[in-house]
Formats: sequence, structure tokens, C-alpha cells
Amino acid sequence: MAAAELTSRSRPWPTGLPGAWLLAYAGIWIATLGSAALVALTGRRVTHPVRQLLSLSLTPTGDPPPHLAHVLALAAHNVPIAAWPLLLGVIGADRHRLTGYLANTMLAGCLLANTLPVGAALGAYGAPLLPYIPQLPLEWAGLALGASVWLVQRRRPLTLREGLVWLGLIVGVLLAAAVLECVAVPHR
Repeated sequence: MAAAELTSRSRPWPTGLPGAWLLAYAGIWIATLGSAALVALTGRRVTHPVRQLLSLSLTPTGDPPPHLAHVLALAAHNVPIAAWPLLLGVIGADRHRLTGYLANTMLAGCLLANTLPVGAALGAYGAPLLPYIPQLPLEWAGLALGASVWLVQRRRPLTLREGLVWLGLIVGVLLAAAVLECVAVPHR
């Protein structure tokens, strides 16, 4: 009994895809909301330069009416950003300590490159930004799906079926996010 308890505590990362997804999704939101809080709490000294850098208009006239081409363009942009970690297992990044470390670093960099600007925008613009990002929970879900695949692949190889299912989930979630982004944001 004590050995089983010790073994279960010594694994900090989940081995199943749902648990890994939940961990990745929580991490993405922590990075987003943490950077939002940092920007908001520093006051005008940081929010003003962030607003100047991002230069968001936050007016309905800036967003075109919904169109299928726009949905597909958004999905085509977001799917590679979220799905590339599937390739880490294919190329064997999990087989060596150095390549695993590099893969972890690249994934962390990708996640931060996507979450920190959104968090900074949330911190700088506050509640007026919310109507323009209704797709964010779905986009972060898709990003977390890709990250969670790598978290699992570090522990065990995925079957081809698992990889295809998770790729399909990533594409489906990001297509739904693109539709939401085109339809639900204020537009002219």
C-alpha cells in the first residue's frame, strides 16, 4: 500500500490525455490571466505603452461581416500553431533527454508567445475587450490539446489512432473558435 502511494505521488505529470489536457488548459489560462493582472496592476505606466503597441480599435466598424473565407483563414492560421506538438512524438523528441528538453522549451515558448500578448491586451483594455474575444476559451482549448499530446508523448508513444483523434479534435475545436470569432464579435 505505501509503495503504491509513493509511486502515484512521484509522477507529477498525468499519463492520460484528458488529465494532460486539463493541466495544459489550466496553465494557458494562468499565463493569460497572470500577464493580464501584471499589466493591469502596474497601471498607466504599462497599460499606455501596451495600448499604443497593440493599437486595438475595439469598434464594430473594424470587423468585417461573417464570411466562410474568413472562418477558414482563421482556422488555417490557428491549426498549425496548436497541432505542431503532435510531430514531436513522430520525430522522436521524447527519446533523448536533450531533444525532450528542447521540445519542452519550444512548446513553452509557443504557449507564452500566444498567451502573453492576449493577457497584456486584457490587462491594458479590460472589460471593453471581452466582446471581441468570445472565441478565446475555444482557442485556448485547441492550444491545450496540442500541448497535452506532447505531455503524454513524453511518457508513452501515442497510437496512430490517438494521434488522428487528437488532430481531429484540434481542427474541430479551432474551426468552432473561428466561427465564433466571425459571428459573435461586434461587426458592421
